[in-house]
Amino acid sequence: MNYKPNYNLSTKDYNKRVVGGNHSPKLFKNLINDEIEDEKVRWFDTDEAANFLRITPNALRILVHRARVKSYKLGRRLRFKQCDLVSVLQLKEDY
Repeated sequence: MNYKPNYNLSTKDYNKRVVGGNHSPKLFKNLINDEIEDEKVRWFDTDEAANFLRITPNALRILVHRARVKSYKLGRRLRFKQCDLVSVLQLKEDY
């Protein structure tokens, strides 16, 4: 007799969320809420982020290279989250 167990074919995507498998409605609702919160994040390009920090774009690139500012690469372009830039400003005020 060929018996195949019923495997739960769930995997994790890059955000460590479970994809596939059996979700409870509550878990599925939480995943939707997380995605909605992600949509509220404001993204800046290099020029906008430099204006927000009141520095030059080249100075911003130097800070990114020194790992003082968190950046994200989309293709060949740098992108910045507003919340990360605000945290840089708060660190700057502490000095």
